[in-house]
Amino acid sequence: MRLRLPLFAATGLLGLAAVLGACIVLLALGFVRYAAGQVFALPTPQSSLSYEPSAEAIDAIPALYLHLYEAAAAKYRLDWTILAGIGKVECDHGQDPAPSCAVPGALNYAGAGGPAQFLVSTWARYGVTPTGVGTPDMWNPADAIYSMANYLRASGAPANYKRAIYAYNHAWWYVAEVLTWARAYRARYTGAAPTPAGSAPAPRALPRLAPHPARG
Repeated sequence: MRLRLPLFAATGLLGLAAVLGACIVLLALGFVRYAAGQVFALPTPQSSLSYEPSAEAIDAIPALYLHLYEAAAAKYRLDWTILAGIGKVECDHGQDPAPSCAVPGALNYAGAGGPAQFLVSTWARYGVTPTGVGTPDMWNPADAIYSMANYLRASGAPANYKRAIYAYNHAWWYVAEVLTWARAYRARYTGAAPTPAGSAPAPRALPRLAPHPARG
């Protein structure tokens, strides 16, 4: 003989099962949202490192270059002091009188030129303007520094600055020298990405150099 539950009892059990199932689903979704929140709340490693310029940085880096380092770092989510370290080693922030640093069109013995000392082949791939409009000029400070940031980002920064700097110049002594200068340029850690305005006042107009003659 089969026992039959009254209709209201069966309906009640079905309702209870539905409620329990809904609770399980909600708890599962809540856990997923919590876990996702925990993951996405974590900052990307080194992606928003920002430091106030040290006294040495303010004294040694021209205001235009300091502004460009900070503005380019803000756009590409990098540490501006790394850009400044490279700028120091390459052309002393545009102050090195070497022809490849100062004379439009001049290249050094390795075939590199401009404030960021790009090889022509590398520039053809990574050269950019700050606005993304127009043809980048390797000897223009703004184009050179934004292209430096673009190249570092493509080479693994900010996740691995050492690898990115090594890609810029294949020598570990070079990596160590850039990092030494970067540390020297850092003062108080602010814990947030710099704004495009940066610590230095923005110049009224970024200089654009006249197109250099083609080299044969």
